[in-house]
Amino acid sequence: MPRYYIDVRSHFGINEDPSGIELPDVAAARMEALKVAEKLLKGWAAMPPDYSSDIMIEIVGEDLRPVLVIPCSDIRTTTGD
Repeated sequence: MPRYYIDVRSHFGINEDPSGIELPDVAAARMEALKVAEKLLKGWAAMPPDYSSDIMIEIVGEDLRPVLVIPCSDIRTTTGD
């Protein structure tokens, strides 16, 4: 199974996932990334809009290349906020 890394990019920099997670495909990696984002949403709500709108979840493949980027606006829509 391929390994995916779920990184969080923001105005403040990048929080890289050092260990990653083995998942069957990109769709499963996206679902895992949304779970991570859901846990972080409460903290993001207190941020000024200029900062929170810059937040993105980046899914990186085993070759360390980005596979998918999910912007904050998509995260809020997908998780129901």
